[in-house]
Amino acid sequence: MQAGILVLVGLLFGGGGSGAGLANLVVQLAGLAILAINGPAVAAFFRTAPRGLVVLVALTLLLPLLQLVPLPPAIWQALPGREFVGQSLDLTGGSDVWMPFSLDPNRTAIAFFALLPALAILVLAWQLGREDKRKLLMLVVACGLIVVLLGAQQLATGNRHLVFYAETIGSPDLQGTFANRNTGGLMLDIALVALVAVFPLRQIRAIWTLGGMATAVLLIVGVVLTRSRTSMLLLLVPAALAAWRWVRWRRPTLTRRTAIAAGAVMLVLAGAASLLANNQRVQSAFGRFDAVEDEQRPLIWKDTVAASRRYWPVGSGIGSFDDVFQADEALENLSYGRAQRAHDDFLEATLESGLVGIALVLGWAFVLGRLGVAALRRGGIGLAGVGTFALVALQSITDYPLRSQTLLCLFALMAAVLIGAERDEAESRRGAPEQGGGKSARSRPAGRSGSRGTGGRGGRSGQEDGLTAFAPSERVS
Repeated sequence: MQAGILVLVGLLFGGGGSGAGLANLVVQLAGLAILAINGPAVAAFFRTAPRGLVVLVALTLLLPLLQLVPLPPAIWQALPGREFVGQSLDLTGGSDVWMPFSLDPNRTAIAFFALLPALAILVLAWQLGREDKRKLLMLVVACGLIVVLLGAQQLATGNRHLVFYAETIGSPDLQGTFANRNTGGLMLDIALVALVAVFPLRQIRAIWTLGGMATAVLLIVGVVLTRSRTSMLLLLVPAALAAWRWVRWRRPTLTRRTAIAAGAVMLVLAGAASLLANNQRVQSAFGRFDAVEDEQRPLIWKDTVAASRRYWPVGSGIGSFDDVFQADEALENLSYGRAQRAHDDFLEATLESGLVGIALVLGWAFVLGRLGVAALRRGGIGLAGVGTFALVALQSITDYPLRSQTLLCLFALMAAVLIGAERDEAESRRGAPEQGGGKSARSRPAGRSGSRGTGGRGGRSGQEDGLTAFAPSERVS
């Protein structure tokens, strides 16, 4: 319940980015309060969680704190890129002072506090049972629907009422609880992968089929209405996960029934696409792909690489990008606004944290990639984590999703879903015979029992999901 409440608080208050400091503070204080009242859970996490993950979490938390430690003049003046600071302080006669490693200590401190809600969710959710994690994933789907429905009401008023942030007033995009269309669109993509992971594949009732299809359509339309190009392209990720999960479970052969079902799906998709194609808002969304040649991102990336060389290999400090980038921005690339971000989180991490930042990114990629490959083989709710990490990594190439408090909370939740997923699946498989209706494996007909022990379609039972665990009410019936 506490993890779910923190996810909701993150959704309502954490979508404004760095410009919404007070709203982000609400999420951070909520995370700090939950950590304070769950001290034993925090200690248990660092004591019993997988060692690799614990080390990564500890280093991620320590990095901004270490960058805030004051250093004597002889040390900080010798760090790469600190010449400008020394020259500025010389003008005021104060160069012989102790200074922190970070060139923007206030933002570095904020970066540390932004990690606390994510840590709280990870600590609370990683040891939860399969059914509890499934409920949290369903909450993520519900949050996606909230964003779409709220955004629809905002669009109906020209984004002049019910908006959360002043900069979204009059926007043509579906905003929901977000100030940035890219983070809003990515959140809906994450809701889609959560829907794919929790959708039951056995004993499907009509309510699941109709409700699941309606939810998926609403989320997809919501992504399009955000007009975020990356989020629209990343719809391929939940689509690929859905195809992988269905093919892996059904192992379909090309029969007349399969062909008819595939044709029906294609007709429904084609009909929906033709209806939406004439919608002015949808046309406006897809029309943004024609403006790729006007992109400023490649110019920002080029100047970010130049700035990274100035501070290599130690970096300038987490959160300092907007200040230090100005010194290395080429005159021919200047525009009316400020870049504010590198629009590539990997480049920004390199500039701000240098070699240590790169090592942390690679460490997270290795640990989560290893867990993700295992989850792909097992199937089940772990697929939500796989899809989320793929979405975040891909959008990080052209944007900065984890600079959003909301998405940072969702990232932590999906990490918790992956951790212990193997244990959850094993428990589900052990409990599946009794949960299926009170019959043990011995009471099944011999022919069916034998077919389950061999390959082919019969081997699905213990491999995909222990699927009766997806719908408790169906197990009773």
